[in-house]
Amino acid sequence: MDPAKVQLSGEEMALVKNAGWILTKNSVIGKTVKLFAGLSEEYKAIWKGDGMMSGKVSRGENYQGLPWVMLDYPRVFGREDVLAIRTMFWWGHYFSVTLHLKGIYQERFSPAIRHAWPVLSAAGFYIGISDDEWRHELSTNNYLRIGEVPGDLADKILTDRPFLKLSAHCELDKWNEGPEILSGLFRVLSDVLQR
Repeated sequence: MDPAKVQLSGEEMALVKNAGWILTKNSVIGKTVKLFAGLSEEYKAIWKGDGMMSGKVSRGENYQGLPWVMLDYPRVFGREDVLAIRTMFWWGHYFSVTLHLKGIYQERFSPAIRHAWPVLSAAGFYIGISDDEWRHELSTNNYLRIGEVPGDLADKILTDRPFLKLSAHCELDKWNEGPEILSGLFRVLSDVLQR
């Protein structure tokens, strides 16, 4: 490509000359990391499972082109077996809390999840239907609202797929209530798994 043809639009030129917006973005990401560090401690108090579980906060700049921050707690990522509850901030979209199960954990917890179907539905959870277990966006080709999934399809999703994901979200305009909402969603999942 000819370097002389790489041009900026008027909007791009205005942004490249304005350092304030990127400093604000960096501040928001920093506050999100602090928020998730606090949530990690709160989650530890809620989770009654293996005391050896640890939380991990990660961040990046490009999930579908946008910045993100994730907290995985609890987190067990093996080749065949996965148990994780992932809290995610996705710039421009929402916060989400996602349960990811695979292998022995999926076998162990699927009956409890099926039993708690009404509780999960009332809490606003969706169930993953994508074949890609690393997709996080709550789109209609990736997730279905639990309350709208017929019983026979629910049973099939819970038992016949190579992994299981449940997810609920919190809108970004609820930032100030976000910690309570996210902890509440985490608590729902924790209660279902630890009955």
